Amino acid sequence: MDVILFGGSFYPPHVGHRHVITILQKEFPKAKIYICPNSISPFKQNVKKFSTEEIWNLCKTEFESILSKDVILWDEEIRKAEISYTIDTLKALQRIEPNKRISLVVGEDNLPTFEKWKSYEEILNLIQFLIVVRRYTNPPLPIQMPKYLEISKLLVLDNPIHVMSSSELREKPPFEWETDAVKPKTKVLYDSYLLQKNSQDSQG
Repeated sequence: MDVILFGGSFYPPHVGHRHVITILQKEFPKAKIYICPNSISPFKQNVKKFSTEEIWNLCKTEFESILSKDVILWDEEIRKAEISYTIDTLKALQRIEPNKRISLVVGEDNLPTFEKWKSYEEILNLIQFLIVVRRYTNPPLPIQMPKYLEISKLLVLDNPIHVMSSSELREKPPFEWETDAVKPKTKVLYDSYLLQKNSQDSQG
């Protein structure tokens, strides 16, 4: 395992994301991990209320303790104004990491719709492994896999399941978040952005 791409909206980043990164470090200690927040997801258009700069700052704050020369917060997608497609990001990563084997992280919840991703077959041909993070199915139970995915391309992590999602956090004010949902500094930053947005909305 040379290089791992871990993308997502990270709106907001939380303990579940940190948990995934920690598991990847443990399972693949020699790999370089690229954390890549997106600006506009093709499946989540018009979802983000915060600016790309605000999302980027939240990610830097939440992940600061685990970032290193081998765990990189990468701005390939978030600095763009257009929709981000994984196939384009993988090709950009190939240019940065030539002659390296790249694997892609997806959540178990992404598997049923993976064939709807742009150029999904090309993605599967380009990557070394599709690393699947458990969301619902506790280990060692097997995960239901779509028939079009080759078993040889899949690596399913035996990670403990964190029942938490960014969308669930967004539905509640920060003071109602679980204690360990995000780091304290991230919570303060998120709350400040939220108050600013609410103030702007109230002013019309």
